[in-house]
Amino acid sequence: MRLSAAAAVAVLVATGLSAAPAQAASPKVAYGWAWPDGKGKLRIVPRAAKLYTAYNGIKTYRLKAVAGAKEMRLDYSSASFYRISSTCAARDIGGKFAVSAKGLGTTKCAPRDLAFVFDLGPTPVRVVYNGTKAVGIHQFWAGPATERPITAFGMLRYRGDGTPGPSISGIVTFTPEGGRPMTLRYDEWAGFHRIAAACGSDWLSAPLDAADKDGLGSYACGARHITAVFKRLKQPVYVKLKYTPLAGLMSEVWEVSRD
Repeated sequence: MRLSAAAAVAVLVATGLSAAPAQAASPKVAYGWAWPDGKGKLRIVPRAAKLYTAYNGIKTYRLKAVAGAKEMRLDYSSASFYRISSTCAARDIGGKFAVSAKGLGTTKCAPRDLAFVFDLGPTPVRVVYNGTKAVGIHQFWAGPATERPITAFGMLRYRGDGTPGPSISGIVTFTPEGGRPMTLRYDEWAGFHRIAAACGSDWLSAPLDAADKDGLGSYACGARHITAVFKRLKQPVYVKLKYTPLAGLMSEVWEVSRD
């Protein structure tokens, strides 16, 4: 007995078979600054990227914010990784770039080498991913036009400890004067300029003998002091901040006396 087309489909469905093989989801691509988020994990906010030639002839990318883009957490534990340095273990470029005509790293490395790069700080990358799994990661050079730091006054609130990894110390919300709130991270290289000559003292605690003529802190402290001091604060405080919004990175914060 011959089955009709409709009956044949019904049989296939009933037996768990499909009439045609399912198409695998196409990989997606994201450009942006990547941060570590525990062993074998990274976070990235997708950015619009435009290839350009920097002043030194190196190809790299200008990044711009994408409206509505959400931060993603990806597993890179089995992804291929290509660095822009000539070796996988290099702590800096040393003036020698290993990049393609598209500005992407060409030195083939392993996921553990990306973990090492993350120990040095956040890095700009091109990520090919499927779902929550990174498939291929290419580092590119953070040239001057990739993103220039901004300095502004505004209100800062401590949000909590950073995600696991030695390069991240904390997460804050910063609202620049006349602007909108943004989430920023800081790592172990962040600077903290205090108005009192004691790194661990409470915010705006006397004496204010390290304030300059503009009421800005001038006593140099580090990221661990940012965490210790800001964790004790219950309200946002007025600061001067140096940051790179596309990277989501706070690099320096100044205590400000408003007297």
